[in-house]
Amino acid sequence: MRRPVAAVIGSTRATTDQLALAHELGAALVEHGFRVLTGGLSGVMAAALQGARSSARYQSGDTIAILPTYRAGDASDAADVAICTGMNHARNAVLIASSDVVLAVGGRTGTLGELALAWELGRPIVCVGSSEGWATRLAGETLDDRRSDRVHGPLAPREAAHLALTLAEAVVPPPSFV
Repeated sequence: MRRPVAAVIGSTRATTDQLALAHELGAALVEHGFRVLTGGLSGVMAAALQGARSSARYQSGDTIAILPTYRAGDASDAADVAICTGMNHARNAVLIASSDVVLAVGGRTGTLGELALAWELGRPIVCVGSSEGWATRLAGETLDDRRSDRVHGPLAPREAAHLALTLAEAVVPPPSFV
């Protein structure tokens, strides 16, 4: 049976609090049966992968990095799988499209773009923590009139993982390109 995939997004230049939230979130997601997918670099991305690996329920293959470069060596050491795209920021489309649910910690403009894409593709969005960044700014908001739901949160990491599982089970197909 396919396990759900949670994308964790956030800043490479994260605060100490955001790194701690991302680490706890990664562990909680694996404990809830998710594979954890990130952009594979430093900051929130690396912390979430490290947290995922720290879970007692961690299995090889649970941590996946979608890299903006052609070099697998650029991935966090906590990534089990490194997918090299060479697409720079365009790799965000692969990251979001490959997820069942998107969880955001903090974030700057790159995270804002990922959040907009997640909204466009119909992915549920959960914001984690109450630290600065786009995740907190957009928590509780409806981004436009194409969807009737909202950006969930802000929630603590374990609450966010629990909600993410409920949301992932109810994901509707993305809009058609036709």
